[in-house]
Amino acid sequence: MAERGSARWLEDDFASLELSELARLVDRTSERELRHRLIGGVREVALREIFRRMPEYLRPARAEGFDAVIAWQITGSGGCGGIDEFRIRVSDGACRLLTDHTDPPAISVRTDPATLLKIVTGNEDPVLAVLKQRLSVRGDLALAARLTKLFVVGPR
Repeated sequence: MAERGSARWLEDDFASLELSELARLVDRTSERELRHRLIGGVREVALREIFRRMPEYLRPARAEGFDAVIAWQITGSGGCGGIDEFRIRVSDGACRLLTDHTDPPAISVRTDPATLLKIVTGNEDPVLAVLKQRLSVRGDLALAARLTKLFVVGPR
């Protein structure tokens, strides 16, 4: 088990953690430590796992009538300003990770990996992250405003 303030759990077993345990660990880890650990291979594993799980956390009833491609731009790739982009499509009450980037996104969300991890685990409010300029949103802002209601955030 990780000690308070340490993020060694990111390097060991991130993919096997339940959301409730992940949320607890993120909450107990300092911001500085999260940012320090979420680089290189650990960053790649964490991002891949976050986006692999995203369809599981969609609330289908709340996603009825929502149809959009969302581009998630995660900063800090390669250590010097690079960006990794993941795209999802939410439509017909379902969510899927897109492997190609041919469809233009209706919404683009840009943030760093630590902020993303804190948001998906319920440890940071996305609206506050925007106000703190740690998350930015472009595109159809009316659709973007609905995103916080479409996904389960934090432990169920």
